[in-house]
Amino acid sequence: MWFRNWIQQNSSILKEYPNQYKCRHPNNMNGIVLRDYNPTDKMCNPWNPLYTMAIVIGMVVISFITVGSITAKCQGNIKNYIYLLRVYHNRKQGYIPLDSEEDYEYHAFVVYCDNDRKWVHNDLLNKLENEEGLQLCIHHRNFIVGDSISVNVDNFLKKSWKVLVIVSNNFAQSEWCQWEVDVVQERRRRQGKEVIVPIILETVDSKHMTGQLRTLLDSTPSLRYRSGVGSELFWKVLLESLRKPLGHPPTSLLYSGIDHPSFNGQTRVSPETEPPTW
Repeated sequence: MWFRNWIQQNSSILKEYPNQYKCRHPNNMNGIVLRDYNPTDKMCNPWNPLYTMAIVIGMVVISFITVGSITAKCQGNIKNYIYLLRVYHNRKQGYIPLDSEEDYEYHAFVVYCDNDRKWVHNDLLNKLENEEGLQLCIHHRNFIVGDSISVNVDNFLKKSWKVLVIVSNNFAQSEWCQWEVDVVQERRRRQGKEVIVPIILETVDSKHMTGQLRTLLDSTPSLRYRSGVGSELFWKVLLESLRKPLGHPPTSLLYSGIDHPSFNGQTRVSPETEPPTW
């Protein structure tokens, strides 16, 4: 293109122009007078299909990297969203708990390591008790002096609607905490997985992970604590999980002999009746 333009602009200095200036290559243009050759930009710079392939592959790679980075950074929030959706789904199914609010003195029994006391007292208690009006059982405040730890744990678990397990590296390394995990696992086997709400305060190193803790986390949906942007979602999901009725057992569907077009012969109690109502 540039050569053709240069010849046209400087034809006065070329001898025997234009008759003696003809194309020889490619074959389909052999003998054509150069003056009559008017290529377009597309003809001079044809698009290489490899360019398209490279762009597509590049966009796919960038998309994977972006999605992977977002997923890794927001893994806790994504997990909490999924947990919240499951709570809403179960609530719409019409499950009713066989236990009632008046059966329990505390909304939750908190299992935690002494090293995590600051977060439990400053964040958890402040949010759930002071702001939401719930009543939690924590051993530093509620255990009866003089009774053994095992007796206190057994008695106060019976008085608590659910169990919050605060998971951290310190928790994983505590023998007492592992014993408590075994105790609450027994209650989980009797009352269903919804009775326990594990809260992952920090990622537990593999070298600290115990068999009891791994079993708990693998068999029970857990929440991941997030400060900052994800904190509002975390507290919302935690409250919903505490209000969520227990599973099987002790949940039930009520059936009646009346044919109902909406439920194919099944009558389900409204979620508004499910205790505890806080």
